[in-house]
Amino acid sequence: MQKLSFFLLIVIFISSCTERGRLERRENRIEGTWYFDRAFYKGDHAIFRENLIEDYRGDQVTFYDDGYAEYYDASLDAYFSGDWFLTLDKTQYHDGNERIYTLDMEFLDYIHRERFNFYSNATKIGFNNLNLEVYDDYGFYTFKLNKLD
Repeated sequence: MQKLSFFLLIVIFISSCTERGRLERRENRIEGTWYFDRAFYKGDHAIFRENLIEDYRGDQVTFYDDGYAEYYDASLDAYFSGDWFLTLDKTQYHDGNERIYTLDMEFLDYIHRERFNFYSNATKIGFNNLNLEVYDDYGFYTFKLNKLD
């Protein structure tokens, strides 16, 4: 019995070190309701970044374990439903390996009858903090979200 317990412990340890295990742990951290704490935009040739928190103040994103998500827009007092996907890209540079987590969110805006998306790099996925970078054609947004529950 002791050998079986030791074998199961080894199997669990090895499986938790795999790429899929890393991704699942990050997905579990993301589940829950998050609010926007900071929001910035920096253009490609800009020296300073622009503070956009007033545009996102009171907004919340709720991630469910089945890939479903809800975005609450406080300025419109409206909820938008959608999906979220977390992926892990492993790249190799001349100085070593790097893991890049991408968090993609797609929501349906039923008011304007269009979709809006966040295709982001998750630079930090903590238990209470989530940092995202969203790039567009002219620069990038930086968001810091904190967990509500």
